[in-house]
Amino acid sequence: MADRQLPCPDCGSPVRPDVEQLCPRCGYPLMFLRQQPAEHDARAVPRSPNERDDGTGTMMPAPVARTQRTAPAPIPGQYPCPQCGYGNEPVRIRCERCGYELRAARPQAVVLGPPPARPPHARGGWGWVIAVLALAAIAVLALVAVLLFA
Repeated sequence: MADRQLPCPDCGSPVRPDVEQLCPRCGYPLMFLRQQPAEHDARAVPRSPNERDDGTGTMMPAPVARTQRTAPAPIPGQYPCPQCGYGNEPVRIRCERCGYELRAARPQAVVLGPPPARPPHARGGWGWVIAVLALAAIAVLALVAVLLFA
């Protein structure tokens, strides 16, 4: 599961929440995107000492009442959230205040250009001539050594 990639909820770049702590592009915390084992999702139901277990063993949390707050007017250049009216930067994917999805969270594709052209291999020059002369000199020295010590 460590290779699982998801789009960052804030900037949309690909992240690996099971490996990384924060989004490498925007620093968004990725702890809520991690997969938890099923045993952590269940909450124990309090029971009386002699009460029989009904087999469910779980309960749903009570709904939390939300209070309406008025959002400040967005600054020019900011995008107002359709749900709460909070002014968000245009690059955001989710509202900074309420988490409403402002646009689809898709990582932007990276378009690669053509590979760089290789310069043609330079032929010619004096490098090969010097190499041939050095080899010839070594061969002559080897021949002289053989003739003198033979």
